[in-house]
Amino acid sequence: MSLTYIFEEKVAPWRFPFIVRPHLAVQRIRTMPPSSLSSMLSRPNSHQPQSGANPYQAGRDIHTVATVDIERGTMVAIDDSFGLWSPAVAVFFIDNEGCLQLYSATLPDNYPVSSIVRRYEEMVSTFGNRPAPTDIPLSQLSRADTAMRGEEPSAGGGRSSRINEPVRPLTKAERWQERKNLISKGRRSVYPDAQTAANRLAENNIAVEKAKLAQNVYGRAGQPINALETMPDVPEGWFDISNDEQALSAIGLKSSMLSDGPVDPDFIARVYAPDDYVFGSDMKPTVVFRGTRPEKMADWGNNGAQGMGLNSNYYKNAVQIGKSLAQAGSNVDIAGHSLGGGLASAAGVASGKSTWTFNAAGLNGGTVEKYGGQIIGDGSAITAYRVNGEVLTKLQEVSITDLTDANFDMSLFAAKVGVSNMLPDAIGKTVGLAGGNGSIMDKHGMTQVINCIEAQKDEDIGIIKSRV
Repeated sequence: MSLTYIFEEKVAPWRFPFIVRPHLAVQRIRTMPPSSLSSMLSRPNSHQPQSGANPYQAGRDIHTVATVDIERGTMVAIDDSFGLWSPAVAVFFIDNEGCLQLYSATLPDNYPVSSIVRRYEEMVSTFGNRPAPTDIPLSQLSRADTAMRGEEPSAGGGRSSRINEPVRPLTKAERWQERKNLISKGRRSVYPDAQTAANRLAENNIAVEKAKLAQNVYGRAGQPINALETMPDVPEGWFDISNDEQALSAIGLKSSMLSDGPVDPDFIARVYAPDDYVFGSDMKPTVVFRGTRPEKMADWGNNGAQGMGLNSNYYKNAVQIGKSLAQAGSNVDIAGHSLGGGLASAAGVASGKSTWTFNAAGLNGGTVEKYGGQIIGDGSAITAYRVNGEVLTKLQEVSITDLTDANFDMSLFAAKVGVSNMLPDAIGKTVGLAGGNGSIMDKHGMTQVINCIEAQKDEDIGIIKSRV
């Protein structure tokens, strides 16, 4: 979703039918941190809005200014993320003649419908073409026809039209609520398998969101990270607040604690805030640590040094973050993958906060106290997901499969045990993930972690639906 001063900026005609109903847009922006809201504005600092208050000016309440301007219709929210027109959120549609028509009747009394339609015609002239008609679900066509005639749609509608109405894609908020409802039904079921599936689905519903954040913190492949900018491709339902000092201060952190340099840092963590519009109160802000980059010796050096009880600046930083979270009494979670899972474990032990790790590096028993941290709890607040057969867990831990992998050669097995005994294990409650593909290196990546968790979710959803 982007925010645009529609009478001052050039807006492509095809975007007009994706203008979001004002009350829905206002609900969405009220839950956003100021930094995330600023990033949605299409032309920050470039003009003076018609409300007379510049929302980008220091000291202004950007939420209030945006709310007022959206309700006045001088600013519009445009949802062009998927290119799918939705009757649930749309204000306008494009008819067969390429003209913009009003679709929604639920608008403020002073909403400038005629002015927006005129602006659309101006943009058609500017861009030199009219967009194709809006693809409206069949059951909505009668409503669109009445809208073109300026009439109110029929209140009754007809039972058959509602039954045959094509199903539009669910929003993430709707999918989230749907799964919560299914979990509730499964837990109330008389069938033990449905109850078990519901409990695992509830855990994985949260875990997969943390996994997506642990993947995002790596940034885009082949592109350096600028710690002073928002991470690209942040998962839907989350905001990167790593440079929002006010938001960070509320949880006891500063942006300077999250990296060891602004451009292409070696150590980096990010803080993501959940979108309450999507998750309600089910999610907490999450501190996420980046894991090993295969080509960076600094990552490998910190990995090995910590495992052997030597100095590691990465782990020193992670423990400091954990200490700060504990001192502030922050209501936050922690996550990380690979080396980032080890760092998350250190911060989790130093803070006592709920932590999710994925194919995590082990944590030396003396690391937290080495850097002035106090061990809080016994590590039971850490949930350690690992794909069965992935390389790091296989190196760190000894299992019966090591013997079969060595073809029952006791000398090879003893050598493997010797290597594993030199490395600390990942800590926390372990959760094995079946279904990984490819080599042990392939199974280590976050894509496989996410796919395996999603497969479990699909399995559990199927079980619950078959029982309820």
